[in-house]
Amino acid sequence: MINVKKVKESIKNGESSYVEFKEKFTDNLEIAKEIVAFLNLRGGKIFIGVSDDGKIVGVDEKEIKNIEERIMNICRSVVQPEIIPVYEKVKINGKFISILEVNGIDKPYYVFKNNRKTYYIRVGTTVREATRDELRRLFQASGLVHYDESPVYDSSSEDIAMDEVTEYFEKFRGIGFKNLPEEEKINILINTKILTQYEDRITCTISGILLFGKEPAKFLTQNGIIFAHFKGTEISEELIDRKEINKTIVENIKETCKIIRLNIMHSSKIKGIERIEKEILPERVIREAIANSCIHRDYTIYGARIRTFMFDDRLEIRSPGAPPNTVTIENMKAGVSVYRNPIIAKFINDYRLTEGMGRGIPMIMREMKKIAGREPGIEIIGEETILTIYFPDK
Repeated sequence: MINVKKVKESIKNGESSYVEFKEKFTDNLEIAKEIVAFLNLRGGKIFIGVSDDGKIVGVDEKEIKNIEERIMNICRSVVQPEIIPVYEKVKINGKFISILEVNGIDKPYYVFKNNRKTYYIRVGTTVREATRDELRRLFQASGLVHYDESPVYDSSSEDIAMDEVTEYFEKFRGIGFKNLPEEEKINILINTKILTQYEDRITCTISGILLFGKEPAKFLTQNGIIFAHFKGTEISEELIDRKEINKTIVENIKETCKIIRLNIMHSSKIKGIERIEKEILPERVIREAIANSCIHRDYTIYGARIRTFMFDDRLEIRSPGAPPNTVTIENMKAGVSVYRNPIIAKFINDYRLTEGMGRGIPMIMREMKKIAGREPGIEIIGEETILTIYFPDK
């Protein structure tokens, strides 16, 4: 049964990224756009019979059934893939309002009209057609395409550091890469998706540049990690240290871990007459947290880099991109892992920089709860996933 108190509270809070008010239901296409935009975000509710300023104007009781039938038809024939929405009616202050709630896991959704597919997204309280980059992110979130396999158009095999590639294949795959014929080397790099065939030439892939590129930042401005250490507990306080790391992913992980270790002061306590050093943040936890952010971040968000902020009481790792389609915060804590960038994940696992198989986040949760007395926090704010690792009390 619908909770009238919660409905009143939602209306009082006004429109948002997840709530839309419609004074009247007049246009099927407009409703379809709203539905698709919500589905391509994280779902939402449409209140029919409520004005933009939150005033309950109501709908004619005789129209309730007609509105429901129209909505069901839209969700079956205009919204694609089709969905089954939750439709309810409620009476508030003597007036009826209709409430439509939609959620979906089959992104990207689109409006199918006049034999044309149009994809919409919601930005704040507005709906607009998705740009090419936004559409690419929607397809990536669905798992239908993997951006790390995409070609880097202006690149060639000359942009790959072959000495690093040789070391990798010899050390982790047991292949004597150095002495192979040039053609065989290229075939191996294409098969492992470091290189790719694009039109009539061979280019690097996104993962190839990020993992083995001579100058990754030259092609991908979103590469790299920013580290900042603040005195106190707020970002507005005194800056103690700041670094920008713009190398390959493997080098970025290793160097960032080293910087964090140098900035961490080990706490100590007296036990009897001895001073006992207490580890604030284990190496294993630091490495997993940074590697995880590099593996799972959304590389289609240009110019946005991973940001690592250290405060007196915590370490924050801010990774561009919300989790892929079906992954929730609780899923992550339980060890459910859906690779947004499977090629990058494979190589990082080979380098033994991460636990793999979904064990990383549960390990971080478990270890830090023992050390700090509380689990790290995970939150999703807009297009950013934030892991907060709390330090033990001093």
